[in-house]
Amino acid sequence: MPNIASASKRLRQNEVRNLYNRKIKSFLNTQKKKVVKSIESNDKSSAMTEYKKYASALDKAARKSVIHSNRAAAKKSDMMKKINAMN
Repeated sequence: MPNIASASKRLRQNEVRNLYNRKIKSFLNTQKKKVVKSIESNDKSSAMTEYKKYASALDKAARKSVIHSNRAAAKKSDMMKKINAMN
């Protein structure tokens, strides 16, 4: 346990931030699964719809510093390559 007041405050802040970040990352994984499911079913229109939601969520997470902006860009690029590779 921290002995200094600022350290105990930092501990409380980290716990709150950790919960927030886990919630956002869980949402990102859910969105990714929806896109992958659409890709596997070969439905390009629904894949694009789900991709737009996924890309928006990635951008928001990057803006809030939950993930790095370059990581968000890489994930969007990878997913778009999968969509474009569809028949």
